Amino acid sequence: MKIKILFYIVVCIVGTLVFTSCDDYLDVNTNPNQSTTSGPNLQLSSAQLYIGNAIGDRLFSQTNIWCQYNTGGPGVALGDWDQNTMNSTDANQVFDNLYRSSSNLSYLQSGHNGYKAIGKILNAYNAQVCADLFGDIPFTEALKGDINDGSIFNPKYDNAKEVVYPGIEKLLIDAIALLGKVGATDVVEGDLMYAGDLGKWNRFANSLLLKVYTRIGDKTKLGALVASGDFMATNDDNAKIAYAGNSKGSNPFWSDAKSTALGNFYVASKTTMDFLQGNSDPRISLFFNPGAAGHLGLKHGDVQNAPATASFSRPNGALATAGGLIFGPKIPVILMTVWEVKFLLAEAAARGFAGGDAKALYEAAMYANSDYLGSDSASMSKYISEKGAFDPSNAIKSIAVQKWASMNNLQPVESWIETRRFDNASNPFFTSPGGLFAVPTENVLGGNKFPSILFYPETEQSLNKNFVAQHSLTDKVFWD
Repeated sequence: MKIKILFYIVVCIVGTLVFTSCDDYLDVNTNPNQSTTSGPNLQLSSAQLYIGNAIGDRLFSQTNIWCQYNTGGPGVALGDWDQNTMNSTDANQVFDNLYRSSSNLSYLQSGHNGYKAIGKILNAYNAQVCADLFGDIPFTEALKGDINDGSIFNPKYDNAKEVVYPGIEKLLIDAIALLGKVGATDVVEGDLMYAGDLGKWNRFANSLLLKVYTRIGDKTKLGALVASGDFMATNDDNAKIAYAGNSKGSNPFWSDAKSTALGNFYVASKTTMDFLQGNSDPRISLFFNPGAAGHLGLKHGDVQNAPATASFSRPNGALATAGGLIFGPKIPVILMTVWEVKFLLAEAAARGFAGGDAKALYEAAMYANSDYLGSDSASMSKYISEKGAFDPSNAIKSIAVQKWASMNNLQPVESWIETRRFDNASNPFFTSPGGLFAVPTENVLGGNKFPSILFYPETEQSLNKNFVAQHSLTDKVFWD
């Protein structure tokens, strides 16, 4: 009898403990090992790494191919990108990472003015890249899924021209104003781009605003900005995500290529190799390692009819080594460069939208690119005076083509956006018959058609009830 009584007592005690403590022991959504707070420094680092993953991995490879810098090696179609197509899952990574980045950046608004400004600048960058790649995107209702923000789980799509771009402009103008209010003790930590140098952040913001006004063709605003703006001036101002090249983080494309052996099937396109060789460009060995047959490029998309992969040139670097200028664990993901800015300023001057010497700015851009790559100034000077000379009678073509040449394997995302902007009915520099780009041997789009926009990601189609409609790869964004 005593045993039975003792048993019932134990059961009652255990039952009481279970029912009074179930909130603690059954709260499976709480990670006891995870910090419940995170300062703006950690949020900033995380946000920048998300940008690096968005710009520097699969999209990096895809746009390198669509810019015809590289193509798939013999017998290997790289996601069919070298045949001018893609599927909706290809875009998942870039779309998701850009919005994850902006989600982290929202926490910077609780920091001091330095953090607030950086958050707005990078949010502007994310939105611009996303709009330039996809067109209309969630913007005003984006990132409202948190209960504190109103629980908007199906954000509407905003018009890129009427809503997104004006919003980007406001973010940058507000950021520049905030940078003017930063106090002496407002130190920024966790910054993988500029190590807290707010002067460089200011120049990056002005340079992004320069790009915004160029894309929309606003002559008045562009002229005023050029007259007063503080832009990137040297390669020290380049906006890039730095990597340690070890367990703490490596270049995302290099990491992906190394784990999948993608680099073994990634060779120079005949388009870029013919251009570099035909113009005796001194940067050819800086962009590409020679293959067994020297600086040889594969006809774009000709994945079935070619000699061994080892015959062809490949981007500077290798899987088995620490890498080179293009391909390696420590290679930064580049967001914007001084040569890009100089080309933008040259274009503004050439179009009569702003003051400045278009020829001098064009040459300054090429020297900046050459300096970054490590080419000697004498070789670049010879190239500029001969094959790369500025043509004042066709200034925009000179700028467009050399901008494409300078971004080779360094800024393929931006280069693909710019080749689309420059290539139109009146200026068929790249994709029209007789243009610089070759029609792939196996062109899925047919005829002389090239991709001009990305598919919306599969995740949006399946999860967002306000998803608009999938577009064709040949549709265009508003500025194109």
